[in-house]
Amino acid sequence: MTSAQRPVLVALVATLGIVAGIPGGTVNAQESPLVLEVQGGAAVPLGDFADGTDPGYGTTSGPTLAFTFVLPGDGWRALYAGFAQHRFGCQAAGCDAEGRYVATGFNVGVRIVPVNHGPVIPWVRLGAVTTRVETDDLAASPSSSAYAGVSDLGFGGEAGVGVLVRLGRSIGWSATGLYTLVNTDLPGGSTLSMRYVAAQTGFSLLF
Repeated sequence: MTSAQRPVLVALVATLGIVAGIPGGTVNAQESPLVLEVQGGAAVPLGDFADGTDPGYGTTSGPTLAFTFVLPGDGWRALYAGFAQHRFGCQAAGCDAEGRYVATGFNVGVRIVPVNHGPVIPWVRLGAVTTRVETDDLAASPSSSAYAGVSDLGFGGEAGVGVLVRLGRSIGWSATGLYTLVNTDLPGGSTLSMRYVAAQTGFSLLF
């Protein structure tokens, strides 16, 4: 983690702790169900991940897959933890023939659930993310061939909105919109400054 990332992560974790510790009050006595969401969609960069000829320049949108567990909350909040992979394309002149930046990581945070009963449940989400990126756009050296195309573990944050529509007692449909910002360092010293949005939809299992 770089010195520039550390204050952002500390502030985000502090915010999550404050939200998680606030009493749920009397907004709603019913707890949100335990939910497993399986979603797919598209991730769209809001700009290049790097400038000039550095790796990450020319990145484009690609498919995304996410698995998220939502844990029961007290009143208007719920905790979530999940896994996601985004496969960004690359169309710059120096990109590898495969043209992929595969970002894989985990996320954890808090959902604000203003209405947690009935067939339609909207929510707002704030969390922290970790990301590691794999790409073939880096030349391997004899001393680091196994890791030449793998970034350091990067840390960042995310914010999003979504909705769960109950289709029965144990199944539902869900949609999520996310904004994510995260930086991660590549071998050789360059940095990927990743800013992207993801639109995902899929099914939800309610326990």
